[in-house]
Amino acid sequence: MGGMPETEGEFQTLLKLYRVPLALGIGSVVCIVLAVVLLFRTLAATAPVEFIAPEASDSGRMGGKILVDVEGAVTAPGTVELPEGSRVGEAIAAAGGLLADADTGYIAGSMNRAARLTDGAKLYIPYVADETSHNIDPSVQGQGLSQNGSVAHLININTASSEELDVLPGVGPVTAGKIISGRPYQTLEELVAKKAMSQSLFDNLKEQLAL
Repeated sequence: MGGMPETEGEFQTLLKLYRVPLALGIGSVVCIVLAVVLLFRTLAATAPVEFIAPEASDSGRMGGKILVDVEGAVTAPGTVELPEGSRVGEAIAAAGGLLADADTGYIAGSMNRAARLTDGAKLYIPYVADETSHNIDPSVQGQGLSQNGSVAHLININTASSEELDVLPGVGPVTAGKIISGRPYQTLEELVAKKAMSQSLFDNLKEQLAL
C-alpha cells in the first residue's frame, strides 16, 4: 500500500507515536484561525479615526482684530478696527487720513508711524492750531517751570516734542528720544515698562505727565 499502515494495529501505533506533534499542529491551526477571526471583528468594530481641528482661540474667532480710538485732525475720527499688529500709520489711514490743518511738522518730527498698536489704544493727531504743549515756543519754554522747578503744565507724552520733554527735570535728549520711540502710550506706567525712563525718574515726574 505504498507505506500506508496495513492494519488497524499499525495505525494505532503510528497515532501513539505522533499524537503530540499532531496535537500541537492542530492547536496551532486553531489558534491561527481564531486570531484571524478576532482581527477582522476588531477592525470591523473600530470607528474610523477623525481628525478634529482645534477650537479657535478668541483672537482667531475675531480674525485677529484690534480696536483703536483715533482722534484729532483726521477725516473720520473715532474707533477703527484693524488687524492685530497694525501700525500707527495704518490707524491714521483707517480714520480717513490727515486733515489739511493737521500739524504735519509735528507728526513728521515726533510721531512714530511705524509703532505697533495694541487693542484699546488711543491715538491723538494734533492740529496746527492746537493750544497744547506741543506748540509751545521753545524760546519761552523756561517760563513753563513753576517756582519749585517742576513743569507748570502737564506734558502729553504722546504728543510732546523732544524740546518739550527736555523741559522735564531729569529728562535730557536721550530720554526724550526713548519716550518718543516708545509711542503710543496707553498708560503713564508704560514709560517704565517700555524702558523709556527709570522707575525713580517716573516717580518724580508722574504728576507732571499726561496722555
